[in-house]
Amino acid sequence: MESSVRAFAVLTTALLLVLSSCASESTDATTTTLATATTVTTTSLAPTTTTPSTSSTTTATAVTTSSIATPPTTTTAPPDLPPEIVAGLAIGIGGGSTEVMVEWDRGPETDLDYYNLWYSLASGGSKVLLGTVNHDPSAISPPAYNAGSGRTAYVDFPRAQAEGTECYQVSAVDTGSNEGPRTVEVCLPIIPPDAPSPFIVDIGGGSGEVFLKWTRVTEPGIDHYNIWYSELPGAPKALFDTVAHDPGSLAPPAYIIGTTEIAYIDFPRDLVNDRQCYQLSTVDTDNAEGPRTPERCLSGL
Repeated sequence: MESSVRAFAVLTTALLLVLSSCASESTDATTTTLATATTVTTTSLAPTTTTPSTSSTTTATAVTTSSIATPPTTTTAPPDLPPEIVAGLAIGIGGGSTEVMVEWDRGPETDLDYYNLWYSLASGGSKVLLGTVNHDPSAISPPAYNAGSGRTAYVDFPRAQAEGTECYQVSAVDTGSNEGPRTVEVCLPIIPPDAPSPFIVDIGGGSGEVFLKWTRVTEPGIDHYNIWYSELPGAPKALFDTVAHDPGSLAPPAYIIGTTEIAYIDFPRDLVNDRQCYQLSTVDTDNAEGPRTPERCLSGL
Protein backbone atom coordinates (compact mmCIF):
# COMPACT_ATOMS: atom_id res chain seq x y z
CA MET A 1 0.00 0.00 0.00
CA GLU A 2 2.80 2.42 0.92
CA SER A 3 4.59 1.55 -2.25
CA SER A 4 1.50 2.44 -4.26
CA VAL A 5 1.20 5.83 -2.58
CA ARG A 6 4.86 6.62 -3.26
CA ALA A 7 4.48 5.64 -6.86
CA PHE A 8 1.39 7.88 -7.19
CA ALA A 9 3.32 10.82 -5.67
CA VAL A 10 6.18 10.37 -8.06
CA LEU A 11 3.74 10.17 -10.95
CA THR A 12 1.97 13.29 -9.81
CA THR A 13 5.22 15.22 -9.46
CA ALA A 14 6.30 14.19 -12.92
CA LEU A 15 2.95 15.22 -14.32
CA LEU A 16 3.25 18.62 -12.68
CA LEU A 17 6.70 19.08 -14.15
CA VAL A 18 5.39 18.20 -17.60
CA LEU A 19 2.48 20.63 -17.26
CA SER A 20 4.82 23.34 -16.00
CA SER A 21 7.09 22.82 -18.96
CA CYS A 22 4.20 22.97 -21.36
CA ALA A 23 2.93 26.14 -19.79
CA SER A 24 6.35 27.73 -20.12
CA GLU A 25 6.61 26.76 -23.75
CA SER A 26 3.11 28.09 -24.40
CA THR A 27 4.02 31.43 -22.85
CA ASP A 28 7.19 31.70 -24.91
CA ALA A 29 5.26 30.90 -28.09
CA THR A 30 2.67 33.56 -27.33
CA THR A 31 5.33 36.11 -26.59
CA THR A 32 7.11 35.31 -29.81
CA THR A 33 3.91 35.52 -31.81
CA LEU A 34 2.95 38.86 -30.30
CA ALA A 35 6.36 40.29 -30.89
CA THR A 36 6.24 39.20 -34.47
CA ALA A 37 2.77 40.69 -34.91
CA THR A 38 3.90 43.95 -33.37
CA THR A 39 6.86 44.14 -35.65
CA VAL A 40 4.75 43.48 -38.71
CA THR A 41 2.17 46.03 -37.63
CA THR A 42 4.85 48.67 -36.99
CA THR A 43 6.46 48.02 -40.39
CA SER A 44 3.10 48.16 -42.14
CA LEU A 45 1.94 51.42 -40.52
CA ALA A 46 5.15 53.33 -40.99
CA PRO A 47 4.90 53.87 -44.79
CA THR A 48 1.12 54.27 -44.61
CA THR A 49 0.78 56.94 -41.92
CA THR A 50 4.10 58.80 -41.91
CA THR A 51 5.72 58.87 -45.34
CA PRO A 52 2.64 59.49 -47.56
CA SER A 53 1.32 62.13 -45.13
CA THR A 54 4.58 64.08 -45.21
CA SER A 55 4.83 63.83 -49.03
CA SER A 56 1.21 64.91 -49.50
CA THR A 57 1.59 67.94 -47.22
CA THR A 58 4.78 69.05 -48.96
CA THR A 59 3.18 68.80 -52.41
CA ALA A 60 0.10 70.77 -51.37
CA THR A 61 2.26 73.50 -49.88
CA ALA A 62 4.27 73.75 -53.10
CA VAL A 63 1.13 74.01 -55.22
CA THR A 64 -0.40 76.65 -52.97
CA THR A 65 2.78 78.70 -52.96
CA SER A 66 2.99 78.52 -56.76
CA SER A 67 -0.62 79.62 -57.24
CA ILE A 68 -0.34 82.82 -55.16
CA ALA A 69 3.04 83.93 -56.44
CA THR A 70 2.58 86.74 -59.12
CA PRO A 71 5.22 88.66 -61.06
CA PRO A 72 5.74 92.34 -60.17
CA THR A 73 3.53 94.82 -62.12
CA THR A 74 5.27 97.66 -64.00
CA THR A 75 3.23 100.84 -64.59
CA THR A 76 4.19 102.81 -67.74
CA ALA A 77 3.18 106.46 -67.96
CA PRO A 78 1.30 107.38 -71.17
CA PRO A 79 3.42 109.31 -73.71
CA ASP A 80 3.24 113.10 -73.62
CA LEU A 81 1.78 113.74 -77.06
CA PRO A 82 2.20 117.13 -78.82
CA PRO A 83 -0.88 119.35 -79.24
CA GLU A 84 -3.26 118.98 -82.14
CA ILE A 85 -3.02 121.20 -85.21
CA VAL A 86 -4.56 124.64 -84.70
CA ALA A 87 -7.92 125.16 -86.42
CA GLY A 88 -9.61 128.16 -88.01
CA LEU A 89 -6.57 130.17 -89.19
CA ALA A 90 -7.75 133.25 -91.13
CA ILE A 91 -5.87 136.25 -92.55
CA GLY A 92 -7.48 139.59 -93.40
CA ILE A 93 -6.99 143.32 -93.81
CA GLY A 94 -6.73 145.22 -90.53
CA GLY A 95 -8.40 148.50 -89.65
CA GLY A 96 -5.37 150.55 -90.66
CA SER A 97 -3.64 150.83 -94.02
CA THR A 98 -0.62 148.81 -92.86
CA GLU A 99 -2.30 146.22 -90.63
CA VAL A 100 -2.78 142.52 -91.30
CA MET A 101 -5.11 140.58 -89.01
CA VAL A 102 -4.32 136.96 -88.04
CA GLU A 103 -6.96 134.91 -86.18
CA TRP A 104 -7.26 131.28 -85.02
CA ASP A 105 -9.24 128.99 -82.69
CA ARG A 106 -7.77 128.25 -79.28
CA GLY A 107 -7.06 124.53 -78.88
CA PRO A 108 -9.10 122.22 -76.60
CA GLU A 109 -6.18 120.59 -74.71
CA THR A 110 -5.90 121.44 -71.01
CA ASP A 111 -2.10 121.68 -71.00
CA LEU A 112 -1.67 124.27 -73.78
CA ASP A 113 0.80 127.04 -72.97
CA TYR A 114 1.19 129.33 -76.00
CA TYR A 115 1.12 129.58 -79.80
CA ASN A 116 3.94 130.20 -82.26
CA LEU A 117 3.12 132.57 -85.13
CA TRP A 118 5.17 131.96 -88.30
CA TYR A 119 5.53 134.40 -91.24
CA SER A 120 6.87 134.69 -94.77
CA LEU A 121 6.45 137.44 -97.34
CA ALA A 122 5.78 135.07 -100.23
CA SER A 123 3.62 131.98 -100.48
CA GLY A 124 5.66 128.82 -99.91
CA GLY A 125 8.58 130.80 -98.52
CA SER A 126 10.63 129.75 -95.51
CA LYS A 127 8.86 130.95 -92.36
CA VAL A 128 10.41 132.92 -89.49
CA LEU A 129 9.01 133.01 -85.96
CA LEU A 130 7.09 136.28 -85.84
CA GLY A 131 5.99 136.02 -82.21
CA THR A 132 4.43 133.94 -79.45
CA VAL A 133 0.93 134.40 -78.05
CA ASN A 134 -0.29 133.12 -74.67
CA HIS A 135 -3.03 130.48 -74.74
CA ASP A 136 -4.75 131.86 -71.64
CA PRO A 137 -7.07 134.68 -72.80
CA SER A 138 -6.52 136.58 -69.55
CA ALA A 139 -2.75 136.58 -70.14
CA ILE A 140 -2.78 137.76 -73.78
CA SER A 141 -1.02 141.07 -74.39
CA PRO A 142 -0.84 143.42 -77.43
CA PRO A 143 -0.49 143.17 -80.36
CA ALA A 144 -2.60 140.04 -79.64
CA TYR A 145 -6.04 140.06 -78.04
CA ASN A 146 -8.99 137.84 -77.17
CA ALA A 147 -11.28 137.98 -80.23
CA GLY A 148 -14.17 136.21 -78.44
CA SER A 149 -15.96 132.97 -79.36
CA GLY A 150 -12.85 130.97 -78.45
CA ARG A 151 -10.61 132.79 -80.93
CA THR A 152 -7.34 134.69 -80.56
CA ALA A 153 -6.32 137.58 -82.86
CA TYR A 154 -2.95 139.14 -83.67
CA VAL A 155 -2.40 142.53 -85.34
CA ASP A 156 0.69 142.38 -87.56
CA PHE A 157 1.81 146.03 -87.85
CA PRO A 158 3.33 147.60 -89.83
CA ARG A 159 2.75 145.22 -92.71
CA ALA A 160 2.02 146.06 -96.35
CA GLN A 161 -1.39 144.82 -97.36
CA ALA A 162 -0.14 143.07 -100.47
CA GLU A 163 -2.77 140.63 -101.66
CA GLY A 164 -1.57 137.07 -102.22
CA THR A 165 1.46 137.66 -100.00
CA GLU A 166 1.89 138.16 -96.21
CA CYS A 167 1.66 134.44 -95.42
CA TYR A 168 1.27 132.85 -91.97
CA GLN A 169 1.20 129.56 -90.06
CA VAL A 170 0.36 128.87 -86.39
CA SER A 171 1.44 126.01 -84.10
CA ALA A 172 0.47 125.20 -80.50
CA VAL A 173 2.97 124.49 -77.69
CA ASP A 174 2.04 122.72 -74.43
CA THR A 175 3.44 123.05 -70.92
CA GLY A 176 5.89 120.23 -71.66
CA SER A 177 7.39 122.32 -74.52
CA ASN A 178 5.92 119.94 -77.10
CA GLU A 179 5.11 121.82 -80.30
CA GLY A 180 2.27 120.57 -82.46
CA PRO A 181 2.18 120.63 -86.26
CA ARG A 182 1.89 123.93 -88.09
CA THR A 183 -1.29 124.85 -89.87
CA VAL A 184 -1.53 124.97 -93.63
CA GLU A 185 -0.12 128.26 -94.88
CA VAL A 186 -2.71 131.03 -95.26
CA CYS A 187 -1.87 134.26 -97.10
CA LEU A 188 -3.58 137.62 -97.34
CA PRO A 189 -6.41 136.88 -99.79
CA ILE A 190 -6.55 138.37 -103.24
CA ILE A 191 -9.69 140.52 -103.27
CA PRO A 192 -10.93 141.22 -106.77
CA PRO A 193 -11.57 144.91 -107.47
CA ASP A 194 -15.03 146.37 -107.88
CA ALA A 195 -16.66 146.76 -111.28
CA PRO A 196 -16.77 150.31 -112.69
CA SER A 197 -20.00 152.17 -112.02
CA PRO A 198 -21.80 153.75 -113.71
CA PHE A 199 -21.14 152.20 -117.14
CA ILE A 200 -22.84 153.80 -120.16
CA VAL A 201 -23.20 152.63 -123.79
CA ASP A 202 -24.49 155.24 -126.27
CA ILE A 203 -24.10 156.61 -129.83
CA GLY A 204 -20.89 158.52 -130.53
CA GLY A 205 -20.53 161.91 -132.22
CA GLY A 206 -19.94 160.47 -135.70
CA SER A 207 -21.64 157.94 -137.90
CA GLY A 208 -20.87 154.34 -136.94
CA GLU A 209 -19.43 155.25 -133.51
CA VAL A 210 -20.45 153.58 -130.28
CA PHE A 211 -19.58 155.63 -127.22
CA LEU A 212 -18.58 153.89 -123.92
CA LYS A 213 -18.06 155.77 -120.66
CA TRP A 214 -17.37 154.77 -117.04
CA THR A 215 -16.09 156.20 -113.76
CA ARG A 216 -12.61 155.18 -112.71
CA VAL A 217 -12.48 152.79 -109.73
CA THR A 218 -11.05 154.57 -106.70
CA GLU A 219 -9.58 151.64 -104.74
CA PRO A 220 -5.77 151.30 -104.78
CA GLY A 221 -3.86 148.82 -106.91
CA ILE A 222 -5.96 149.11 -110.11
CA ASP A 223 -4.07 148.40 -113.33
CA HIS A 224 -6.51 148.42 -116.25
CA TYR A 225 -10.04 147.67 -117.51
CA ASN A 226 -11.23 144.87 -119.82
CA ILE A 227 -13.91 145.59 -122.45
CA TRP A 228 -16.04 142.55 -123.40
CA TYR A 229 -18.22 142.55 -126.57
CA SER A 230 -20.92 140.59 -128.42
CA GLU A 231 -23.13 141.75 -131.28
CA LEU A 232 -26.29 140.25 -129.82
CA PRO A 233 -27.59 140.59 -126.26
CA GLY A 234 -27.03 137.58 -124.03
CA ALA A 235 -24.43 136.08 -126.38
CA PRO A 236 -21.01 134.98 -125.05
CA LYS A 237 -18.64 137.93 -124.83
CA ALA A 238 -15.12 138.11 -126.28
CA LEU A 239 -12.34 140.28 -124.85
CA PHE A 240 -12.43 143.25 -127.18
CA ASP A 241 -9.81 145.62 -125.72
CA THR A 242 -7.99 146.77 -122.56
CA VAL A 243 -7.84 150.35 -121.30
CA ALA A 244 -5.28 151.69 -118.80
CA HIS A 245 -6.49 152.92 -115.42
CA ASP A 246 -3.80 155.61 -115.14
CA PRO A 247 -4.92 158.71 -117.09
CA GLY A 248 -1.34 159.37 -118.10
CA SER A 249 -1.18 155.99 -119.86
CA LEU A 250 -4.41 156.33 -121.89
CA ALA A 251 -4.15 156.15 -125.68
CA PRO A 252 -6.80 156.53 -128.45
CA PRO A 253 -9.49 155.43 -128.89
CA ALA A 254 -9.66 155.93 -125.08
CA TYR A 255 -9.32 159.27 -123.29
CA ILE A 256 -9.92 160.93 -119.91
CA ILE A 257 -12.92 163.14 -119.20
CA GLY A 258 -12.13 165.47 -116.33
CA THR A 259 -10.33 163.50 -113.60
CA THR A 260 -12.77 160.71 -112.83
CA GLU A 261 -14.23 159.40 -116.13
CA ILE A 262 -12.80 157.41 -119.02
CA ALA A 263 -14.34 157.32 -122.51
CA TYR A 264 -13.83 154.86 -125.35
CA ILE A 265 -14.93 155.12 -129.03
CA ASP A 266 -15.76 151.81 -130.72
CA PHE A 267 -15.65 152.46 -134.47
CA PRO A 268 -16.91 151.37 -136.94
CA ARG A 269 -20.12 149.72 -135.74
CA ASP A 270 -23.59 149.36 -137.23
CA LEU A 271 -25.93 151.43 -135.12
CA VAL A 272 -28.86 149.09 -134.56
CA ASN A 273 -31.20 148.94 -131.59
CA ASP A 274 -30.50 146.08 -129.16
CA ARG A 275 -27.21 145.25 -130.86
CA GLN A 276 -23.59 146.08 -130.05
CA CYS A 277 -23.53 144.81 -126.45
CA TYR A 278 -20.74 145.36 -123.89
CA GLN A 279 -19.53 144.51 -120.41
CA LEU A 280 -16.64 146.02 -118.44
CA SER A 281 -14.39 144.59 -115.68
CA THR A 282 -11.55 145.92 -113.51
CA VAL A 283 -8.14 144.26 -113.19
CA ASP A 284 -5.71 145.08 -110.35
CA THR A 285 -1.92 144.94 -110.15
CA ASP A 286 -2.08 141.34 -108.89
CA ASN A 287 -3.87 140.48 -112.16
CA ALA A 288 -7.05 139.76 -110.21
CA GLU A 289 -10.09 140.54 -112.31
CA GLY A 290 -13.25 141.76 -110.64
CA PRO A 291 -16.83 141.00 -111.65
CA ARG A 292 -18.17 142.26 -114.95
CA THR A 293 -20.77 145.01 -115.14
CA PRO A 294 -24.29 144.15 -116.30
CA GLU A 295 -24.58 143.94 -120.07
CA ARG A 296 -25.24 147.26 -121.87
CA CYS A 297 -26.46 147.39 -125.51
CA LEU A 298 -27.36 150.20 -127.93
CA SER A 299 -30.97 151.29 -127.56
CA GLY A 300 -33.34 154.21 -128.19
CA LEU A 301 -32.24 154.82 -131.77
